[in-house]
Amino acid sequence: MKKTSICILMVLCAGILFLPPLAHAEVENGTSIIVATGKDVPTDDHLPEGYRFPEKYRDKAVQFRTEDGVLLSGYVLGEGNQGITLGHANGWMVSSWLPFGERLVDEGYMVIIWEFRNILPSGSSPQSESQRWDLDVLAAAHVLRERGATEILGMGASDGGNATAVAAPHIPDLVGLALLSSPKNSRGNALEAVAKIDVPAFFAVSSDDPVGNFYDEVKPLYDASASEQKEFHLLTSYEHGTDLLSDVDRYSAKVGSTEEQKQERRQLADDLMRFVNETFDKKAGETETLTSTPKPDEGKTDAQTSTPKTEGIINRTENTNDSTMMYPLMIIGLGVLFLLIVFVGIKYKKK
Repeated sequence: MKKTSICILMVLCAGILFLPPLAHAEVENGTSIIVATGKDVPTDDHLPEGYRFPEKYRDKAVQFRTEDGVLLSGYVLGEGNQGITLGHANGWMVSSWLPFGERLVDEGYMVIIWEFRNILPSGSSPQSESQRWDLDVLAAAHVLRERGATEILGMGASDGGNATAVAAPHIPDLVGLALLSSPKNSRGNALEAVAKIDVPAFFAVSSDDPVGNFYDEVKPLYDASASEQKEFHLLTSYEHGTDLLSDVDRYSAKVGSTEEQKQERRQLADDLMRFVNETFDKKAGETETLTSTPKPDEGKTDAQTSTPKTEGIINRTENTNDSTMMYPLMIIGLGVLFLLIVFVGIKYKKK
């Protein structure tokens, strides 16, 4: 009977050694909002050829749930502890971010590109919640954190940029914000949101945006931003959103695009990449600039350049967890187990 009791105690003590990591893993998995990956994720096969996400990324697909229960479909590309959310423009689909997203991955970042609510293959929400794209951005950032990101940069185009701005004050570990052709108040009050965050910020718009006068949307966002490290880029190219980063004419093909305008878009893509690298501290130097290239007869703004900033990126938060609690418990378990072994050895030696 005594031998049986001793054996039970030894098993319990050994269990203490493995319980903490198992319990920690259970907590981690319990908070996951990812519900499917790979081939189990609904795809955009309903779209015409050329608009679908490439089949080669099928194993990168991920389906996840928002705070209000909407199932979203997207892709997580790359890996690492520096993540970027890429919210697309309404009507541009997730593939619109892929060229620049691949460039970000090549630079060593992890990115998530997804379809917003009420747009296939993502799920639907009640009409009362149909504008809550900010909840979709928050869920996308959550997925990046689950995959190991400890720093998040929010990036979006048009309505996707507006939603990213609205979500930004609520994204843990936010280090930067980048908006292309984003309206002030399409999915939420972006003006109010950018005034609450002081992380480095990047704003870009075309003076000849085919969708409308977005200069009067984006410039006020730049002005309202609380960031001391912010940039404003005004292009003349006849493009909108992610097309401002493309070397290929979309709307510009209808009216004609000069080589200077194409170079302008190439330069914007390079400037955005520089901004990302500087924000994540991969390269030295942080500047606040106002860069514009308006047509001579428009005169909407003058080019302005401020002195370089030397302050560190602000509004960062550190991830913490309870994993360190396992070490005291492991030490106690080892100690008790050692004493039991010694006690049993002494007993058998006397016999």
